[in-house]
Amino acid sequence: MTRERPLAAIVMAAGFGTRMRSASPKVIHPVGGRPMIVRLLTAISGLAPDPAIVVLGHGAAEVEAALAGHLDGGAIRFAIQDQPRGTGDAARCGMRMLPAEFAGDVLLVYGDMPRLSSDTLSRCLASHRHRGAPLSLISTRLESPARYGRIVRDTAGAVSAIVEAADATPAELAIDEINTGVYLADAAVLRQALDELRPVNAQGEYYLTDIVAAVRRRGLEVRAWVAEHPAEFAGVNSREELAEMEADIRRETNRRLMAAGVTMVDPATVYISEEAEVGRDCVIGPNVQIVGHCRIGDGVRIEGTAFLSEVSIGARSYLKLGVRAEQCRIGEDCEIGPFANLRAGTELEGHNRIGNFVETKQARIGRGSKASHLSYLGDAVIGRDTNLGCGVITVNYDGYDKHRTEIGDRCMVGCDTQLVAPVKVGSDVYVASGTTVLRDVPDGALCVSRHPQAVKPGWTEGWRKRHRKADGTGAGHSGEGRE
Repeated sequence: MTRERPLAAIVMAAGFGTRMRSASPKVIHPVGGRPMIVRLLTAISGLAPDPAIVVLGHGAAEVEAALAGHLDGGAIRFAIQDQPRGTGDAARCGMRMLPAEFAGDVLLVYGDMPRLSSDTLSRCLASHRHRGAPLSLISTRLESPARYGRIVRDTAGAVSAIVEAADATPAELAIDEINTGVYLADAAVLRQALDELRPVNAQGEYYLTDIVAAVRRRGLEVRAWVAEHPAEFAGVNSREELAEMEADIRRETNRRLMAAGVTMVDPATVYISEEAEVGRDCVIGPNVQIVGHCRIGDGVRIEGTAFLSEVSIGARSYLKLGVRAEQCRIGEDCEIGPFANLRAGTELEGHNRIGNFVETKQARIGRGSKASHLSYLGDAVIGRDTNLGCGVITVNYDGYDKHRTEIGDRCMVGCDTQLVAPVKVGSDVYVASGTTVLRDVPDGALCVSRHPQAVKPGWTEGWRKRHRKADGTGAGHSGEGRE
């Protein structure tokens, strides 16, 4: 968006989050699959603030690490609040990171409001600049304001005070307009207001809400922009509130997808991230988790009890019960499972069959190839229209390094075969059951490694007699004489 003047942002994330009962800072607990402070900073980034300052305290290193893993850390500066002396003091710590000559607007927001949207912030900023108020805040209306601070307005509609619920009169408690804790202020006005804060309360803390009174004492106007959706400003203070917000996000996402043509057998047990894309006419069974940036094509069927993370699935593929897949690509018209595990780096070109108890990892499998059951395919490149029998294993690890197995097109690899990497099997090869492949196999060959079969007639009876004498039971192999 085009700005008339610079914008900085200060996110206050130094609190302990005592009611979370956690060793980790509250703001890094995930909501909808992402740390709540990451969600907030993503919304703020839509305004392109320069700089964006995060005020840290408890667990500062953990918060920095969480942001480094999800956002461009170069766009963020960090300030430290050494002692927990209130939100007003946290804002002062953030302001110290701004150059003294900074002349623009400053956005102030708490770090535990993960549902705040970029659109709402943009609209508030536009209103703030259009009215030219030195201080604006976002308010919203609630049917039951409960513990929230009330917005008291003067006859001209400007904000005259924010009254905390504990200090409000009965008339003030009847006000349904509440303070959300999001502010926009002229930098110079904000600096002076923060300097005037005093810890005149039972907690001995500097309250950010007191900047309203400080600005009004100077005869300046304070404006409140009323937001339409109160849910955007919900904070997270406990594990229960965290779970409630997760449930709200899940319901909204599922409703949106069902309205777009996705069938959910039991929406209450389906978790789909907001970033996921699910095509029309998909059918999703119970107990399915689709997390991260998944892309699921039209007509995909997911039977149930599945976990999918950062996957792409082509149209009309069918995932049976108990499939786990992460960081992989599944082509169109594939059949996966039941109980298959597709690990990171798996690529199926399409029309593939990966059956029960098959595990793949860093495996590129060509169109039409299949491994129907009980196999491990790791660090492998497999051509088209190749069949891998039951119990095929690519032996890829020598205790120090991983090695690659290559299998060509139209091969038939028999049951209980081990391919000891690095090894290459050409196209149109038959590998006999029970073979251990140690050397490269040329195109069109038969590969066999078998020991001569030994048969000893009558051996079983002698074996059983020896064991009956040893345990003194006289019981045979079938368990006769035992309870």
